[in-house]
Amino acid sequence: MAKHRELAQIVYANTLGRTSASKIWRTVVVAGAMLGAPLAATAGDAPPPAKKEAPPASKPAPPPTKEAAKPTDGAKAPVTAPPADPPVDKAATAKAAKEAVKAIETEMKDLDKKIAATTKEMKDAKDQASRDMANAKLTEQKKQKDELKAKHTQAKADSKKADAEAKAEAKAKNPPRPRVQETRPVGRGFILS
Repeated sequence: MAKHRELAQIVYANTLGRTSASKIWRTVVVAGAMLGAPLAATAGDAPPPAKKEAPPASKPAPPPTKEAAKPTDGAKAPVTAPPADPPVDKAATAKAAKEAVKAIETEMKDLDKKIAATTKEMKDAKDQASRDMANAKLTEQKKQKDELKAKHTQAKADSKKADAEAKAEAKAKNPPRPRVQETRPVGRGFILS
């Protein structure tokens, strides 16, 4: 016990000061004594004697057979409820939606670079066949860009909605503390914080 007290004095005195260390140690000792008191009180008592059971008056019923355990035509099997869905973390959903928007924006930037390269390739083409191939490639890339723009618009809307839901959930979990007084006191003698 003395070793523990010395250790507590060293640990707590360095961080909190000597008086705090003493108070903490007294709290620990008192709490331990309170927890150990019921155990000490029952340690000296003898266990209660076991009750003797009377022999059964009649034989127990035999277990049901497999045929009896099956439901009959009129009886239905018990219906079990489906498991509940785990709660959805709206902050994580909002974060995932933002990441999806960023991924689409990155994809659009890469596609813009490809379009610029294809346009340059089309201008530098020496013959009509290579121009036609570059033009077809450019048309396909522009079609992909239009699809990405639609996805980007939808992803932004989803992200804004998820962000608003996350903010509403956070506000519902931690509502602002209501102010008791409408006006704050002013003048001498009041400490304003």
